Amino acid sequence: MELRLLSLVPDAPLPQRAPASTRPTVPPGYGVQEQCLPFTAACALGLLVPAPFDFGLCLPAELPAGVQGFRAPGPHDAATEDQRLFYVRDRPSSRLRANAYSFDPLPFDDERGERAELRPVQPGLSFFERADQVGLFKLHLPWLLRTPDGIDSLYGPPLNRPAPLELLSGLIESDWYAHPVNLVVRRPATGALHISAGQIIAQVLFLARDSRRAEALPANGAAAQALRNDLLRWFVAHRQDRSAYRRLARSKQGRLDVAKD
Repeated sequence: MELRLLSLVPDAPLPQRAPASTRPTVPPGYGVQEQCLPFTAACALGLLVPAPFDFGLCLPAELPAGVQGFRAPGPHDAATEDQRLFYVRDRPSSRLRANAYSFDPLPFDDERGERAELRPVQPGLSFFERADQVGLFKLHLPWLLRTPDGIDSLYGPPLNRPAPLELLSGLIESDWYAHPVNLVVRRPATGALHISAGQIIAQVLFLARDSRRAEALPANGAAAQALRNDLLRWFVAHRQDRSAYRRLARSKQGRLDVAKD
């Protein structure tokens, strides 16, 4: 599947193809997690999404050097006031200053037929105004991702990798959606949050739109017997070869060459 990726600013950390392994060196011997094909196949799905800039949430005394803390706008309860501050580190190489991106100008012909330019500005972090959503904030990604017709993009936490943020999942119809995606993050209830540019914070998976909804029907009669026969064949195959799944799998997704005992 071919994807199209457009960075809207220079020097932005961009998504990368997800590798099957979650660590650079695989220990020798049988039983390592990289020999579990379902594990590695899941790790290798889609793209890994890096943080586009440094940001965080912490007490004023814990703010990193060179950043200015700010309080999220919106409703506040003075009785339970959170003393922590958000921060976003400027990234001049990506035209990010004071928590705002300046994208390349977009030329167009206006209603009078005259040439004009649209100069989009997008925040790095933004916040909800509703009182029931003060525990959430948005992280805006400075790039566009376009998929083939009928393919959606599911953004969520990294699969089988550390998740430095509590990310809410979101499904984008990315074959036509023409705006940068923003990730919705749950604000940690306590403690500090520090994220560095390039740190993996999410994973985007690709789904055929016509596979969104599925219905499991009870197997009975001939269908049930066929499933029992499949189960029996599986047990026999596994007794003969404990790595039977890797031998029988129909795809190469997630395969690694790992040491055997």
